[in-house]
Amino acid sequence: MKKKLIGFSVAGALLLGSAGVYASTNSKTLEVFYNIKNIKIDQVSKMPEEKPFTYNGTTYVPLRFISEQLGYPVEWDSPNQTINIGKTSDKSAFYPGRDFEYMNYQNSPGYKDYYSYSYNKNTISDNIGNEYNNYITISTASYGDWSLIEFPLNGQYNTFKTTLGLTEKSKNLSGEAKLEVYLDEKIIETYTFTGGDMPKNIELKLKGANKIGFKVSKKDSHGIEAEIGLFDARFYK
Repeated sequence: MKKKLIGFSVAGALLLGSAGVYASTNSKTLEVFYNIKNIKIDQVSKMPEEKPFTYNGTTYVPLRFISEQLGYPVEWDSPNQTINIGKTSDKSAFYPGRDFEYMNYQNSPGYKDYYSYSYNKNTISDNIGNEYNNYITISTASYGDWSLIEFPLNGQYNTFKTTLGLTEKSKNLSGEAKLEVYLDEKIIETYTFTGGDMPKNIELKLKGANKIGFKVSKKDSHGIEAEIGLFDARFYK
């Protein structure tokens, strides 16, 4: 069994492969064991160029190597000191919660706020179990009630894309929920959902609009809260 002393910064590089991440200047020497002779993925031998090692009973293998062998690309987000595995945000897109905030929220008098949006903070699921951490949700509880949230566009954006559907909490919705999309106070699209409907990908043209609004209402007073999600909601110039 081969034994070797390596610097901590070298160990950090090995953990991530060619992701370009290294430990800080505060380093120490570790005693590691190069006792891994083979790695098999789906019964096929695959060994990385950077040799795996064992330290304190734990085996360390380059993260990039394992992820990419399993079909998940790895990306190092240097400004946020974050390793992204698999799907990452569209670099040409603008996201609510990161690039701009909402400008107005209104709902039926006497009710609490029924909206949320997030960029890479909290996670939410749609009605078929897909998870998202970029989203807008709008909901309402009773027949005749409504919730409206608006975002500024200032004529800067040409396209809006999202996956539209019910959230997990509303997957057993009885009756029908309605989402109306407004551009500068004018309705441009109306979507309806009931329990069992699949999420759908939509794309809207925004050229010249100053603001966009999303209004949710419920057509009956039975059952649970109607919450519609605009999953992976993003804008393009």
